[in-house]
Amino acid sequence: MYDLIKQLTEMSGPIGQEGAVLDVVEALWQDAGAQTSRTKVGNVLARVGGKGPKILLVAHADELCYLVRAIHPSGFLWLANGQAWTQSTSFRNAFTIGQRVRVMARSGEIPGVIATATGHVAALALPEMKSLTWNDFWVDTGLSHAELLERGVTPGTRVIWDATTERFGPHVIGKALDDRVPLVVATEVLRRVPVEELGCQLTLACSIQEEIGLVGAFALAAHEEFDAGIAIEVGLAGDIPGVGEQMMPVRLGGGPILVHKDSLVHYDHALTARLEQVAGDADIAIQHAIFGSFGSDGAALMKADIPAALVAFPTRYTHTPFEMGHMGDIEKLVDWLCAFVRRGLEN
Repeated sequence: MYDLIKQLTEMSGPIGQEGAVLDVVEALWQDAGAQTSRTKVGNVLARVGGKGPKILLVAHADELCYLVRAIHPSGFLWLANGQAWTQSTSFRNAFTIGQRVRVMARSGEIPGVIATATGHVAALALPEMKSLTWNDFWVDTGLSHAELLERGVTPGTRVIWDATTERFGPHVIGKALDDRVPLVVATEVLRRVPVEELGCQLTLACSIQEEIGLVGAFALAAHEEFDAGIAIEVGLAGDIPGVGEQMMPVRLGGGPILVHKDSLVHYDHALTARLEQVAGDADIAIQHAIFGSFGSDGAALMKADIPAALVAFPTRYTHTPFEMGHMGDIEKLVDWLCAFVRRGLEN
């Protein structure tokens, strides 16, 4: 499973430009025996038959990105956020300075680095910063303004982190674990549960543009009816300095997470209880949590009258190029969802 995680997380698939990821996921699901289709906005659906209630497992293809907002006369790229965008950004986001990036030019990807004034020049020429604005850092590709234009870089060009995915002992670290690892989880459920063992009519969805407002999930829910939907996501972990159990009682290696509420919705109580029952019957240790500053495709399903639940694997350092999860938690999440789709909604 790690090899597939590495493949998908290292791919380029920013918000609104997820095509390469969608193509690979659709091929994986076809190879596993599913019938696939695409919606008009690009969501990939995979149907595998079965009998009983219609159940959806959904994970999203897109990863966080920046967009080029303007090109400096000397060739530096000014950035805008791929999500909400205001004049200033938090010092909590200063980790992004110094990160290698891929500029997704029309002619192909261009390597770059997110740079800022540093060291001697900063000390001599600039006052100490009291806030971090989008003018305090930029992308340096080493190319001139004319060369960038020739390569097809314009305002609107996406910029994503450039990071490899690696094993640190039992942990996996890299970019885009959100939400490529859940796509691997859904793929493994499809591979491991034969159609004749399904207790439901199972549909998998690879959605687009989750990171900017659940766009793909809203589009899907407008045209499809399901008896239940489960969003699969990264989770939040409190097992780092300064956070702790009081704020987030979740740790890596403690098992997958059943999320009862996030910033957008209270998840369906009966479906959430059903997932807890399945985990208990299968002797799978799970962790419970509520998430702040977090939303998932499940909220779009709930707003379309589809009961939804949220499951996740604990993740440190979310929304960075060094997101970290535990392979044991990911494996147990697969086991949990396999048990669920075998049983469906009936006891």
